[in-house]
Amino acid sequence: MTGGWLARRWYYTPRSHRAYSVRQVSPGDRRLLAEFALELSRIATERELVAVRELSTLIFDRLLATGIHDSIGFVALENTAAGDRVVGICAYAAAGPEHSNFGVAVSAGFREEQVGRTLLATLVRHAKRVGITRLCGEICWSNRAMHRLATSLGFAIELVARDRKLRRVVLALR
Repeated sequence: MTGGWLARRWYYTPRSHRAYSVRQVSPGDRRLLAEFALELSRIATERELVAVRELSTLIFDRLLATGIHDSIGFVALENTAAGDRVVGICAYAAAGPEHSNFGVAVSAGFREEQVGRTLLATLVRHAKRVGITRLCGEICWSNRAMHRLATSLGFAIELVARDRKLRRVVLALR
């Protein structure tokens, strides 16, 4: 963070032509992220609630609360008359010396607008830059949109032995 502001990159959604920005998560985002997590938990199915809880733990317990330097997140923000509103988030935290687990979530109104692709591509670029060798995450087998996104970015999809309804997505970065 330089000069008290965070650099943003601006994007436009291909279908609805709405503007949104992407920047690194900062400690001042707590309220916005809490509102986003609450919105996600309201619309999530029972199976998706597990993923929402895991991502919330990653963001609030690892990224914001402790300030651990082995985790980072990026947030997609829509600028509204009432101020910024989180429409997506992607984050990772170290799970080993050179391996990190990640999570991504996008607001229902932005799911077919390339926001998830922008966030995940940003996260992958950052992970490569800091020397992470593998990114791993778990997704529900029925989440076909995430399957397509992950494979288009080079992730391999593997079965999860402990739960037939989950898939592990893995990307080797070196």
